[in-house]
Amino acid sequence: MVGLRRQFKIMDDNGSGSLDMVEFKKAIRDFRVDIDPKDVENLFKAFDLNGSGDVDYDEFVRMVVGPMNQ
Repeated sequence: MVGLRRQFKIMDDNGSGSLDMVEFKKAIRDFRVDIDPKDVENLFKAFDLNGSGDVDYDEFVRMVVGPMNQ
């Protein structure tokens, strides 16, 4: 998980502790994720589990790794 946290911090350009849409889109491009650009906003909404408009680290991990045991 340390590597995942490090990658998240790299994607978080402004150091806010969360990813906004601009940072998320940049990360998609930087990591060369094969997704149609028009689908990126829907993917962002899927990652933004609480609907805050930003993706925090916990939301990111849940979507990348999946649910974890307590």
